[in-house]
Amino acid sequence: MKKSPKNRNKLGFGANASGKSNLVKAVDFARKIIVDGSADDLGRLDQYCKFNKDGVDQPGVFQFEMAIDGKVYSYGFALSYRNGEILEEWLYLLRSSGAELCLFARDETGHVVTDMNLRGVSETRFEVYKDDIKALRRELFLAELARKPQHEDFSVFKRVYEWFNNIIVIFPQSKYMPLPLVMRDEEMKGQFQRYLTHFDTGVDSIEICPTTLEMEMGSEGARQFLEKLRTRLTDDAEYVARGPGVLLILRREKNELKVEKLRLKHADAHEPFDLAEESSGTKRLFDLIPLLLDNQEQRVIFIDELDRSMHPRLTAEFVKLFYMYAKEQRLQMIVTTHEQRMLDLDLVRQDEIWFVERLRDGSKLFSLDDFRVRYDKHIEKHYLLGRFGAVPLFASHHVSEASENYDDSQA
Repeated sequence: MKKSPKNRNKLGFGANASGKSNLVKAVDFARKIIVDGSADDLGRLDQYCKFNKDGVDQPGVFQFEMAIDGKVYSYGFALSYRNGEILEEWLYLLRSSGAELCLFARDETGHVVTDMNLRGVSETRFEVYKDDIKALRRELFLAELARKPQHEDFSVFKRVYEWFNNIIVIFPQSKYMPLPLVMRDEEMKGQFQRYLTHFDTGVDSIEICPTTLEMEMGSEGARQFLEKLRTRLTDDAEYVARGPGVLLILRREKNELKVEKLRLKHADAHEPFDLAEESSGTKRLFDLIPLLLDNQEQRVIFIDELDRSMHPRLTAEFVKLFYMYAKEQRLQMIVTTHEQRMLDLDLVRQDEIWFVERLRDGSKLFSLDDFRVRYDKHIEKHYLLGRFGAVPLFASHHVSEASENYDDSQA
């Protein structure tokens, strides 16, 4: 067995501009690099730890363990924030016995080794591929292998690559694009409407109404939008545009542009509402409900700030429904939240609760399971009392000093 890379078994994720770790942002950063195959198109490589003056010179290490078709794999890479070069990269098959099979390991010189038992044409091809990657210092070997003509011996690389391609990441400001498909499927549309009613949004039905781009975007906005769409909008093909407060469906019929938009009907209202007129919580649900309708088999869903704009009871209800939906599927949802009422062992398991505590030189991630608490314990109460850490500590003397120095005559 080949020696594991020196960065292996380190959990590396970046820091945002304020220096606070952001797990979902780091996952999205790494996922884009993997799917693109390199960091060339990401613009700024600014995910390094800014608490450390030498942070930009330390590699960013990203590692994932994933279950695919009943097997567990560990994939990771180390990246230079200076120039985007791949310093190390590895993929292992983790066996239930605890043994590991090195599918490939790449060092900082670009040299690749493997424990795969390749023979004949497969061995020859792999030797060519690993020689090619030496000159591609910013490219990921996994992405390169996944793009090659597929042979059974190399199908594992395609499956691992597709696992990353299928990750769903939702930020408070992002849009979950499969939503428009719901509008054209009557069964899914009916389910979507039932969820809106269940969550007590006041919306009891959805309708599609004709409109024009000029009405929704103005003349200049419509012109610029159509310029971007010119090559993609063909007869019988639909295109969906998502905006902050509008969902448009466009198609071309006999050289005439047809535009429709989503509107929401309330039982006690005389006219339907545009999406822009709904509450932030309702608009947030439009990006979460499709997760309960779409096929998410073998997917991992990351949601940053699940509770943003939503009532605590609504947030908990969404999690309950997700568990019901996920019962018969192989999928996982990982969320960040500040809603302490989610600390309920009747809602989530003890090992599913993790805390992030800010330190002087970064942040620390740790599990509630580390505290070995009783299952009948009121976790929320003890968390707010600071028993588990990860709570803000206020320097009240600064406020007192500011109050004492405040001069009313200046008001």
